[in-house]
Amino acid sequence: MRKMLMALVAVLMLLVLTGCGTQTLTCTMSQSQTGMSMDQKVDATFVNNEVTEMNMKIDVTLDDQYASYADTMKSTLEEEYKVFSDNGGKVNVSGEGNIINIAIDLDVKNMTNEQLENLNMGDIYGTKSATAKELEEQGYTCN
Repeated sequence: MRKMLMALVAVLMLLVLTGCGTQTLTCTMSQSQTGMSMDQKVDATFVNNEVTEMNMKIDVTLDDQYASYADTMKSTLEEEYKVFSDNGGKVNVSGEGNIINIAIDLDVKNMTNEQLENLNMGDIYGTKSATAKELEEQGYTCN
């Protein structure tokens, strides 16, 4: 009996230490409009089917004839995505030439309900299937 109990404890510890119950959802979307294209990727991490972290990467490529507006566009995007840093997220907007990169990291498990509501993304911070459904309704392809 003691050996069985020790084996059960060892298995449970292994499951805890290896992150059993941890899943990742990756969703992507590409958009084009006159003068630019945008590729977006969202990686969401779930523990016990509850979102704990979201990382968003957005790459904006301006057509060559609009490359001279890259600095203006970068400043505009910094201001637009400031709402995430104002609500507990980390935002990095960088760029070179006609390409602008935006990285947004959200530690959802440590954000307050008010911060989540301020981001107007309450429907996204749920189970894996609910998050995938919400992102797919916004035009993302999830796997």
